[in-house]
Amino acid sequence: MGDARKHRKEDDEIDRHRWVKSSACARLLPMPVGRNDPCPCGSGKKYKRCCGAVVPINPVSVTGGARQCGTCTACCDGWVKGTIFGHEMKPGQPCHFRGEGCCSIYERRPVDPCRNFVCGWLQEESPFPEEFKPDRLGVLIIPVRWRTKTAYILRSAGRDPDEPLLAWMREFSLKSDRPFFYESSGERFGFGPREFQIEMLARLERGERLW
Repeated sequence: MGDARKHRKEDDEIDRHRWVKSSACARLLPMPVGRNDPCPCGSGKKYKRCCGAVVPINPVSVTGGARQCGTCTACCDGWVKGTIFGHEMKPGQPCHFRGEGCCSIYERRPVDPCRNFVCGWLQEESPFPEEFKPDRLGVLIIPVRWRTKTAYILRSAGRDPDEPLLAWMREFSLKSDRPFFYESSGERFGFGPREFQIEMLARLERGERLW
C-alpha cells in the first residue's frame, strides 16, 4: 500500500506540473496522454511504465576541468537567432562565420549573441550528463532566469525533444524545482508552475525571445 500511495503521489505531482498550449489555441490544456493511460506506442503498457517512465538522475561528473565546445556548433547553426556583424542567423540560415566544426571569428566574436550565450551543457557545474552535448543530443538546453529561479528552454538543434529526454527533464525539474519549456511538432509545452507557463507564452506572443 505504501508503494502504491507513493506512486500515486508522484504521478499527481507530474500531472500537476504538465501542461500544453496548442499553437491554434490560446488556453492551456492538460497533456493528451495521462500517466495511467495506455502508452501511444502500442506496447500495451501504461504510459508511466513505458515511454513516460521516469528516468533516474545520476550526479554528473565532469573530468578534466571545464567543458569545452570542441567541434559543437549547434548554437551557430541557426537554431539560435541573432545578428553577427550585420549577418543574420536564424533557423535554416547558419552563422555567416561558422567554419567546419569551428567559429572562424571566435577570438573577436561579439558579446551578443555569441559570448553571452552559454548552453546548459556548457555552463559551470552543469547538471546535465555528457551525452546531452547539443551536437549529440540534437537539442539545445538553454538556462534562463524566471523570477528567482533557474529555468530551461529546450530548443531544437535538429530534432524535437523526444520522450526519453522529456522524462529525464521532468524528473530533474521535480527534484530541482527548475521548470522548463519547449516546442514539439508546432505546439508549445511547459512543465512547472502555471505562472511560468503563462509568462513564457505571453513573451512569445509579444514576439520576445525566451533567452
